[in-house]
Amino acid sequence: MRNSIRLFGFTGLIIAMVSFGNVTNAETVNSSLSKPKYVTAVASNAAAIVKWAKATSTSKYKITGYRVTARKGTWSSVKTLSPALTSVRFTGLTNNASYRFTVTSLSGKYVSSGAAVTVIPRGSKLGNSVLFGQPADMFLGAADQEIFAVTAGPDAVFTSLTPTICSIIGTKVHAKALGDCIIRAAAPANETYLASIPIDRLLSIGVEPQPVVKTLLWADEFNGAQGTAPDATKWQADTTDGCAAPYNNCGWGNSERQYYLASKNTHDGSNQGNLTITATRQTSSTNYICYFGKCEWLSGKITTYNKVGFTYGYLESRIKLSAGDGTWPAFWMLGSNIATTPWPGCGELDIMEFKGTYPRITYGTVHYANSGGNHEYKGGTRDAMVDLSAGYHRYGMMWEPEEISFYLDDILVYNMRKSDSGLTRWPFGPNAQGKDPSFYAILNLAMGGHFGGSIAPTLNQSTLNIDWVRYYSVDGVGKVTTN
Repeated sequence: MRNSIRLFGFTGLIIAMVSFGNVTNAETVNSSLSKPKYVTAVASNAAAIVKWAKATSTSKYKITGYRVTARKGTWSSVKTLSPALTSVRFTGLTNNASYRFTVTSLSGKYVSSGAAVTVIPRGSKLGNSVLFGQPADMFLGAADQEIFAVTAGPDAVFTSLTPTICSIIGTKVHAKALGDCIIRAAAPANETYLASIPIDRLLSIGVEPQPVVKTLLWADEFNGAQGTAPDATKWQADTTDGCAAPYNNCGWGNSERQYYLASKNTHDGSNQGNLTITATRQTSSTNYICYFGKCEWLSGKITTYNKVGFTYGYLESRIKLSAGDGTWPAFWMLGSNIATTPWPGCGELDIMEFKGTYPRITYGTVHYANSGGNHEYKGGTRDAMVDLSAGYHRYGMMWEPEEISFYLDDILVYNMRKSDSGLTRWPFGPNAQGKDPSFYAILNLAMGGHFGGSIAPTLNQSTLNIDWVRYYSVDGVGKVTTN
């Protein structure tokens, strides 16, 4: 009995000592001691930063430090800090678990009551992206079109940015009116993924056209051997900066920065067959002089002038445009009578013009002389919603005696009727004697100038790739003249 009592008394003493150590750690909680203020915690990936405002020292209780205790279930971690600090970082925490952080002030053997805050560390969210397939153009009254997008995270949400033209029903586009339909795909954020950058796609809603008969009359597929020049029976190269005869047009009329060389127009010899027009920044190894001094760029330009003429019909080329700020590629036409009827009286048809600074936009423009003989033009643009220098696209022109339409991948860019010009006769239709006009085709890569704009100082080379040029009669209307 006495042994049992002794054993019980000894055990009780041990328990009391352990309890005292766990609760106070040899310190006394003093409610008169100022505790930290405004305790906050910011969690991140497997970590948290605890912040507080300093406690106030008094003549009786000077703050000698701070203690921050982190707890999650039975786990805890304690950090004792100097009185100068007001924040501490805990790392190695478990994401998505709740942690309670308690901050107390220390003053010698005294400890203040605690100020606590709870946070949950979370892993960094993953980046998200949307791969949005290009919807096809639609006719008014056609069945709704299924659209699709692949995302890294949550499924994409589709929205019509032109609700009067088209609407979204589930994952389908419904055509409501004629015009351009713009659809946006975006993946929302969730606990794992960030929200994606929205991707916009454009499709046109039109009236189903009457069928036409197109007959191929002329083409160049550019299937020559690698490094060879274009077919001399179809093309010739314009050279220099335009100042010399027969051009007499310094900077080609637009303050352009390139000097044209025939050697810049070559076949690439690929299985597909391409003509490449390459612009390169002039180096110290070359010394071509332009109207402004030493030329900045060397590039290429080819035309069918005095080789092939076209009258009405449909002319089209499949082209991958040149990349880089300041590039100015073009696919265009001038009146074959330019030597006797100078520009703008001869007329100009810009099937495609492009600014590398705005890589989604193609321009279609009609130039002519107004009734006073002065230059006038009308045109439009099309936002392709994709970078036109990243892949091949078709640029075409439907030319009728009283109407001209420019297209990008069969989508209308701009349409002009003769009546829009205010002219009784325009250079794109029969003259007063009833004679039909003839125009020649041009492909070139200009640099800078009034249209191209400033050239990127880091750009040293850019290439225009032409897969083919094809010319058709339409319903029997269209004629090729060869010399």
